[in-house]
Amino acid sequence: MASTPSPVAETAPHLDVLTTLNPPQRAAVTAGDGPLLIFAGAGSGKTRVLTYRIAWLIEQGRARPGEILAVTFTNKAAREMRTRVEQLLQLGATGIWMGTFHAIGARILRRDGSAAGIDRHFVIYDEADRLAAVKRVMDELHLDEKRYPAGGIVTLISRAKDELLSPAEAAARAATPVEEVASQIYMRYQPLLERNRALDFDDLLGRTVRLFQDHPDVLERYQQRFKYILVDEYQDTNKPQYLMVTHLAAKHRNLTVVGDDDQSIYRFRGADIRNILSFERDYPDAQVVKLEQNYRSTQAILDAAHHVIKANASRVAKRLWTERQGGPKIVVAQTYDEQEEALAVAQEALRLVAQGDYSLSDLAVLYRTNAQSRAVEEVLLRRGLPYKLIGGLRFYERREVKDILAYLRLIANPDDTLSFSRVINVPRRKLGEKTLVLLGAFADGHELTPWAALERVSEMAGLPGQALRSLEEFRETLKEVRAAAQERPLVEVVELLLTRIGYERYLRESGPEADERWANVLELRGLASEYDGLAPGEGLQAFLEDVALMSDVDSLDERPQGLTLITVHMVKGLEFRVVFILGMEEGLFPHSRSLDDPAGLEEERRLAYVGMTRAKDRLYLFHTFRRHLYGNANLNIPSRFLKDIPVELVEGSAGLPAGVPASGMAPARAIEAARAAAPLTVVQRYAPGDTVEHKSWGRGSVLKSTLTRTDEELIVKFDRVGMKILAVSLAPIKKV
Repeated sequence: MASTPSPVAETAPHLDVLTTLNPPQRAAVTAGDGPLLIFAGAGSGKTRVLTYRIAWLIEQGRARPGEILAVTFTNKAAREMRTRVEQLLQLGATGIWMGTFHAIGARILRRDGSAAGIDRHFVIYDEADRLAAVKRVMDELHLDEKRYPAGGIVTLISRAKDELLSPAEAAARAATPVEEVASQIYMRYQPLLERNRALDFDDLLGRTVRLFQDHPDVLERYQQRFKYILVDEYQDTNKPQYLMVTHLAAKHRNLTVVGDDDQSIYRFRGADIRNILSFERDYPDAQVVKLEQNYRSTQAILDAAHHVIKANASRVAKRLWTERQGGPKIVVAQTYDEQEEALAVAQEALRLVAQGDYSLSDLAVLYRTNAQSRAVEEVLLRRGLPYKLIGGLRFYERREVKDILAYLRLIANPDDTLSFSRVINVPRRKLGEKTLVLLGAFADGHELTPWAALERVSEMAGLPGQALRSLEEFRETLKEVRAAAQERPLVEVVELLLTRIGYERYLRESGPEADERWANVLELRGLASEYDGLAPGEGLQAFLEDVALMSDVDSLDERPQGLTLITVHMVKGLEFRVVFILGMEEGLFPHSRSLDDPAGLEEERRLAYVGMTRAKDRLYLFHTFRRHLYGNANLNIPSRFLKDIPVELVEGSAGLPAGVPASGMAPARAIEAARAAAPLTVVQRYAPGDTVEHKSWGRGSVLKSTLTRTDEELIVKFDRVGMKILAVSLAPIKKV
């Protein structure tokens, strides 16, 4: 569908840089109108293609910036894309609607949600807020959280919202006792959000879809506005996201989606791989472009990853290639347990750095579950090696940061009862439990929010004089700060709040971590200063919304800090020169939950593919003979994914501790060799108190000896490295 050239075309420079694209990239960037599906393999330059296509559409006069909607999955990706477009066109691209699905949904609901009864000043509940709200409902229903874990209930409610089910519809579909309980909680949870003028993450999507469905006039305005829609990571879209895009693109049909079915790894979040696999069925006239040239990894890494992923039935046939031919083979290493696995990683990391080709920040350690990081952290700490753990407590989840954000949210929305409950006695205001119960009862009895009840606090019977004064002081403080928020820059509002509530003094009196906690508060104040360019009031709203929509990847500090420790799920979108993937064992990777689920097993294979293709130069795949995890010790079978890698692509281990078996042979035979090494007749050769010497760890004392069915297992306390559990048949030890 042709568009009238806009004035932008007269001022924007011609994109001669298109000559730097390879032929498939250029075909994708300059494709004509209509549906366009771009299969972008790992490291194939998809962000570049999206960016150039947006710039090309503007430069060609096909659309003004305000007529383009570009949807990404992280704020970081949106910022990067906008910056690149501006650099290409040498003009501002602020008119482009560019952001995550959730951010776009929030923007639409603030503008037009009133048609569906949504207050434009709604607050957004993050995961911690949602969990707190569910717990509050469970308390009201007198439900035992040990029997019905709140986190599981949150997941079930989120799943219902992903299917666009109302509380009543979810109750009708409940098939198990837990689902029935979750639907009862959902019945009360949703009205709780409405009373608080709040939306959770799922609402930002689901309520937008319902707005479009129930109010065609609103949808028509957005359909008319957005002549071109571009969606990144389309393979990770869920049902509401799919419907949002489908509705918006129905008029002009200029929909470009970019993704890779081989990298669809978020089924647990509701992502549906069928959305990308069925695109050509949804749009029979779609143009299809495959980006298969990789600009990241060596051919050896790509070939190994290809042999893992090609076993999946639900995928589009494609194969990545690169001009970086050759490269080191894949190291597949077997260690005895997770302690030796961690030690092997540390030794190999030190060896690579000592050679001068890499720094520690070039290296990443990947694992399937967060619990696997413990052993690695212990070894790195003992050796004094710096590292950053991704996926730990985020900045915005720290208690002091949550406190100040709760105050700011309450200033923006007095009806937010969760924020009210968090800060009413922080810092301590000499408000006892009895006073808070009286306040809550008064609010409920008069059908008021807690904040509205404060306006009538003098009417409360039985309230001690000190409590009355404290509540009135709290009320007046927030009124003062709220008034300032309508007149002053956001950073000044934050400073006024901190002063009036005496938060620094409160932290100084609270414990030995006061300096670090206060530094976090100052960091938050610094972030608030970035919104001073907005009008008073608008800055506060924008700041709170951006914070609520911030993801782990968005807040990732990319400054060199040592080795990166991260789960395979979280590493998507990142790349490292050297990658170690730990725990390549049946039941761990692939995870035990997927072994009887064909679709789940295919996703595990895609997850392995994602992890492998993060590596630029070197890739190490580790598996252990025995692993202690979640309190259990298990003998392991190497992951089936290792067996898919041809032997000619694999080499033996490098940098492993002396005596640790390595899989220079095919992985399946390595484990059999390890098992064959165990004696047929198990003899107890050691006793508590014996002194032993290990080739790598030196001398230690036996604390305990246990006979298993196939071996003698020792608990040894070594002088240098502490306590270890060893199998006598495999460990390089001798009695002294």
